[in-house]
Amino acid sequence: MAKKDEVMQHPLAVVYAFSRYILLLLLPLLRSFTLFWSDFSTWISGVWLDVLVLILILLFGVVRWWSIRLRLGEGLMVRSGLLMVRRRMIPLSKLSSLALERVWYLRPFKAVRMRAETDAGIEGAPELRLLLRQRDAEAVEKAFSAILAQGGGMVRRYEPRGRYVGILSFLTSDSLTGVLFAAAVISQSGKILGEEAEDRFLTSLTRLMQMVAFWLPPTAALIAGVLLGGWLIDFILNLIRHLRFQAVRQGEELFIQCGAFTIRRYTLSVRRINYLYLRQSLFTTIFGFYSGTAGCTGYGKDKREQPVILPAVGRDDLRRSLTLILPELRPCGKKMRPPLRTLWRIVWPPILVVALTGILWRAAYRRLPAVEELTLFLGAMVMLPAVWWLLIRFFSFFHTGIGWHGGAFTFRGTRGYRIFTVVIPGDKIVKVQVTRNIFQRRSDCGDLKVWVRAEGRKSFNIRNLREQDIEQFLSALEQVGK
Repeated sequence: MAKKDEVMQHPLAVVYAFSRYILLLLLPLLRSFTLFWSDFSTWISGVWLDVLVLILILLFGVVRWWSIRLRLGEGLMVRSGLLMVRRRMIPLSKLSSLALERVWYLRPFKAVRMRAETDAGIEGAPELRLLLRQRDAEAVEKAFSAILAQGGGMVRRYEPRGRYVGILSFLTSDSLTGVLFAAAVISQSGKILGEEAEDRFLTSLTRLMQMVAFWLPPTAALIAGVLLGGWLIDFILNLIRHLRFQAVRQGEELFIQCGAFTIRRYTLSVRRINYLYLRQSLFTTIFGFYSGTAGCTGYGKDKREQPVILPAVGRDDLRRSLTLILPELRPCGKKMRPPLRTLWRIVWPPILVVALTGILWRAAYRRLPAVEELTLFLGAMVMLPAVWWLLIRFFSFFHTGIGWHGGAFTFRGTRGYRIFTVVIPGDKIVKVQVTRNIFQRRSDCGDLKVWVRAEGRKSFNIRNLREQDIEQFLSALEQVGK
């Protein structure tokens, strides 16, 4: 792309933004097309409104496609509009991230979805999103990469083993996400193929659950099947999304690529990465695995994306891997941690929940003998997360703490069922809040809440620290700001 040349979006942009609506209109038209030759007047009287809406959508798409132009120079100059022309200039040096997405069904047409983001972006909305020809999108990527990689330096590459990508998918898979995805597929199939096909599929699914239920009551088998099936669907989607993951560091550029069918390429500005977030569950903590994400504006912002930089890494390889791609944000040891006297305060809420759950479960089992199998199953399903929460809270006492080194602060804590370690540069911390409840005042402790510069309100809680430790942390933070 020459610097003075303006380019338009890929011609597919005419229909791409409205593809889901066009498909819903077009398929009923095709299904009724058999009447076209036999009785044209009957056909046109039944579908004229659909045809009119389809034509209007296409006309609007053509006007929108024609009115948007992109020029690459020292920045991205975007001109849009016909009657009221709007020009936007985004300097390449101010970009936080650039994403190119080669969707599998767009690859034959050499069309690429490009998304550019700055720290001035709005949460939930991309700064710039265009559907470009592949050569134009790669020209933007090359220009941004050249600015970040100025001064050269050694190229460092990180490529995880395949099993580590599987661990990431295991960590991040969600039953609810998979269930919603399956529900959307079934619903859309019903709209396209008809209600009869949808009913037939659901009937077959019910019979399958009855076959594999074994000793479980039908209701319990259905609940277990839905949760397990939803988790399995999301696991497979996450696995496909992160296969062939690689991260390359040169200068101030961090380049990330992943995907088996849809290939995603991200170029991040290292100096605009706000934090490193290392995530664990109790299960992966036992085996010593971490999953790492980066807080960089625009990265992982789209639907079903995650800002991954370390899909999964063992405890021994963590420091070595970060030295390759992000040495500025390596976690350090703890300089302060909760005192022993706060242990009971941490574990008594889940102990109470476990005790109450056990009492109610036993009472329901005795009073409802007609459904004792279902009561046993549902009681176990409620007791399991309660016991898991107790184990997490107990472990959090030994995990929680704060450390700092070289201007970066390491915070360790828990959030729900997640165990986290987050590394934040001192100049990215924008707000600190210290709170003490009535019980903490008696033991000279408090909770620390840290806000970090990011899209939206991003904060981390570190609980039950000594007051003198909090004062020491605040002093160290002030020194970074000087």
